[in-house]
Amino acid sequence: MKEFDHYRDGYSQQIDNAIAFSGQTQDFYTRVKARCLLEMFAQLRPGPATAANSEGRLEVLDVGCGQGLIHPYFTPETTNLKLTGIDVAGTVIDEAREANPHVHYDVYDGERLPYADKGFDAAYAIAVMHHVPPGNWQSFLAEMRRVVRPGGLVAIVEHNPVNPLTQWIVKTCPFDENAVLLRSSRLAQLFRATGFRDVERRFIIFTPFESDFFRRLEAGLSWLPLGAQYCMAARVPA
Repeated sequence: MKEFDHYRDGYSQQIDNAIAFSGQTQDFYTRVKARCLLEMFAQLRPGPATAANSEGRLEVLDVGCGQGLIHPYFTPETTNLKLTGIDVAGTVIDEAREANPHVHYDVYDGERLPYADKGFDAAYAIAVMHHVPPGNWQSFLAEMRRVVRPGGLVAIVEHNPVNPLTQWIVKTCPFDENAVLLRSSRLAQLFRATGFRDVERRFIIFTPFESDFFRRLEAGLSWLPLGAQYCMAARVPA
């Protein structure tokens, strides 16, 4: 996944080029994912307050955070999150630090997260697993589970390979050249095999519109496996 260092200067433009036909930039789709994750995090209560987190905010880890494009939607002023981001690409982490001073960032080797067991209330990864070799998918989830406390939540947002437009976008994005998309049913199996419980799945991004009407429509269609992406979460057993 360190190949993302090579796209540092053109990452956002490459995404915008791939989705230009929709009439929206990536920021629209980022907002949709942020809303979905915040709704899932709303189920959680923070763990005990600590000296480093005296306000009792939810300690949340973003695995494979890249440039932190979603982090402006997770500020202390608008959410109850205390956010940490981590990625294997050190150059994009430098950009993320500059853009999001409210977030703590780290770099890691892509295998073991440099955190203690049970240190976070939740962890999530957005469009990361399709860059992980399929043979490592379960160990990727297991490592996220390790750093989340019992009763906490792990969430994965992924491209939906059932959607033909998603397939086309992935094929035309240079940094998705080696991507292996996983169906939501496969991810649900992996969650259960890794010992998670209460798997929840929502399909998102059915239209490129954001009025109240279309938000309600998207919410009503979240069960339908045709959205461009899906958001899946599961609990670490208490």
